[in-house]
Amino acid sequence: MATDLAALIAQAIKDADKKIFNEDYNKQAVAVLAALRRAGFEIVPNKATEGLIDFTCNNLPFGRLKQQEFIKELYLLMVENARRFG
Repeated sequence: MATDLAALIAQAIKDADKKIFNEDYNKQAVAVLAALRRAGFEIVPNKATEGLIDFTCNNLPFGRLKQQEFIKELYLLMVENARRFG
């Protein structure tokens, strides 16, 4: 997976800016983030904020869930909302 991710980033940088001089690094960074999101990745902090934890707790589905379903729902809520509470 690391190789695929490295190739994805390299291609996004290559596609972002065709100029030989005065590269626009911000444009390249935005292109990398967009390519990662299109491929189903999201960059999130390695520690959840209190706001994100509270949001996730308040939005988990009610009722009994199998362990796998609980973890799946927890993960999706946290990843999908990490940027809102970063």
